[in-house]
Amino acid sequence: MGPEKLFTATHGNGQSIGLQQNLAAWVLASAWRGMTLYPLHGPAVITGRTRDGGLAALDDDLAQHARTVAQTVRETLIAWQARHPATNETAIAELLAYAFRDVTTDR
Repeated sequence: MGPEKLFTATHGNGQSIGLQQNLAAWVLASAWRGMTLYPLHGPAVITGRTRDGGLAALDDDLAQHARTVAQTVRETLIAWQARHPATNETAIAELLAYAFRDVTTDR
């Protein structure tokens, strides 16, 4: 079994200091956890974690998840410029569904 995934927000108080929400990081973290998490704001670093708690590179599959989810978020935001989601809840559900698909299937 490879290293565990670890998200580190570089600004723990990003929302309170006015940083934009990081949709790609939030959606990826939520998909990896299998549940909707609190919003992430500002830049984030995604690393692997060794069993003893040290940092490690992401394995190839997890790195591909990150790239795929980021691309999906980008494409979805572009599509929403022409087709606005009916509600914020609909938008969240759509993004999360795409991300769950991205991390559970080979595309």
